[in-house]
Amino acid sequence: MPALVNSGSQIDAPLAKSKARTVVRELTDETQRKTHGIHYTPPLLADYLARQVALEIQSLPRTRRQFAVLDPACGDGGLLKAVADAVPPAFRERLSLVGFDTDERALAKAETALKRCGLAALQLEHTDFLSVISSEQAEAQMGLHFVARTKESHGWAGRFQAVISNPPYVRTQVLGSAAAQELATRFGLTGRVDLYHAFVKAMTLALDDQGILALLTSNRFLSVQSGSSMREWMTEHFQLLRLVDLGDTKLFDAAVLPAVLVAKRSVDKSERECEFIRVYETPERAGANVRDVGSILEVADGSFAGFARTDGVCFQVETGRLQTGADGRTPWTMSNGGVDSWLATVKANSAGTFANVAKICVGIKTTADSVFIRDDWDSLPEDERPENELLRPLVTHHRATCWHVPATTLAIKRVLYPYEVTSEDRTPVDLADYPRARAYLLKHRERLQSRNYVIESGRQWYEIWVPHRPKDWTRPKLAFPDISETSKFFFVEEGWIVNGDCYWTKLLPGKDVSWLSLMLAVANSSFALKFYDTVFHNKLYSGRRRFMSQYVSRFPLPKLDRAKDIIAIMPRVLKASSEQNTDELERLQDQLDGLVWKAFGLPKEIAR
Repeated sequence: MPALVNSGSQIDAPLAKSKARTVVRELTDETQRKTHGIHYTPPLLADYLARQVALEIQSLPRTRRQFAVLDPACGDGGLLKAVADAVPPAFRERLSLVGFDTDERALAKAETALKRCGLAALQLEHTDFLSVISSEQAEAQMGLHFVARTKESHGWAGRFQAVISNPPYVRTQVLGSAAAQELATRFGLTGRVDLYHAFVKAMTLALDDQGILALLTSNRFLSVQSGSSMREWMTEHFQLLRLVDLGDTKLFDAAVLPAVLVAKRSVDKSERECEFIRVYETPERAGANVRDVGSILEVADGSFAGFARTDGVCFQVETGRLQTGADGRTPWTMSNGGVDSWLATVKANSAGTFANVAKICVGIKTTADSVFIRDDWDSLPEDERPENELLRPLVTHHRATCWHVPATTLAIKRVLYPYEVTSEDRTPVDLADYPRARAYLLKHRERLQSRNYVIESGRQWYEIWVPHRPKDWTRPKLAFPDISETSKFFFVEEGWIVNGDCYWTKLLPGKDVSWLSLMLAVANSSFALKFYDTVFHNKLYSGRRRFMSQYVSRFPLPKLDRAKDIIAIMPRVLKASSEQNTDELERLQDQLDGLVWKAFGLPKEIAR
């Protein structure tokens, strides 16, 4: 069995000099790898992903003499070794493995691990995979403009029956804007650029028709707006076979939550539906039927749905079909008989969504919080203490709770908001009219003027980067934190400003303020959490949810003729909340929760 480690060619192209190349090439120790999003796949996950590959490639026609499998960022060869172990010995004699990596020491470990596996061939390339795809082939097949191939490069396009990969997960801020822009141009990427997006497109080209892609990556692309290009690419170029959202299982040593996607390169999507498996930690219910397993991956094979326990932690395993939506803008969701029926009932009893009555906005972003936001303004020297009319109380996630911002004896954070608050447009104040604020800001002028993007956008040096329209802060609104385990929607008092760690609602022109009460009732209900987990399910560790504008704007609103009881009880709920009448509030909240479920034609469910 031939084994070969190639040093690869130094390609004379812009990418060779960019930070994108440097990011991949120089990750020679564990700290660097983790900083730049490169995490070697744990053995249990490697075995699980490899079994997906083995199952699919063994079902391919046996007319070919060899089956070639690629890992384009193979590290120490863990995934390739798992593939070799997952197929029968007789099949290994027809198995050719190819790995790319820019870490020479890792490749040496890979060669040691793989050379005695009884393979038909082994080839390990010490070079950057993104640089060895022929530009002519890429442009002809997918309209992509890859770096041109040199004489020493290999023609890798269309060579592989399977690609198995845990590609680097490197975001724009690590790559740097120049490298990110270059990748975006070469690979047709839009929005926020992640290195794994480029890898997925290059891996697509490396596969032959009907070739299998087994991908381990962050589950964020399933639902967030920045994942729309990834979702669109996969549905356009692949038949999706199996998706496993491994959520907060902590199987992967990284901040991202992992997902496994198995797909076949094909323009024909009619062969079979995509199986969707979702696994998340859940509190263990008394009397629930819970299966004890050695690893949660034992029940992530599509044959089990229910509760499983491993190492004392309970997980819920859900199974169904993948619902991809009409285009990449729609989050990928789970579909099964129960889910489809539930959502159909919600739709039949909905008058619209939050987006039909309000715009969901993120809070202000100063990009210099230490200058603009403080809780000790009164401790400053009097001649540097900004005038009170420019200091506005600030809503942050620390103060978020249901219904109202709670009263507190603690110091309230206030933001220096240098705008004419009665102006519909963003009009900065004249600092000559506010000498104390001027004195304070001048002390920080160097810091504020270093924000070149503020100056280049035509702003004054002392302005906030994202201030919103000042007069909006004088109007009724709701706010809620970006990240929270449960719903925490509340009314914002007039004059308070919402910080960038929260979102807020801006009623559309002509919409009555009473809509805010109905939105508040729905958003703080257990029904809203059920809807969120069914349609979006963007959970972080410890059950925390991301309440982003793209999700909350799609929360449903019941038809008004079914919401009369909700509207009638809301004043009492708000009164009990403002008076901190805990017993009365709990009783009314329980009653209100049932009314929300009833308005959507559903019986109230026990919250998980």
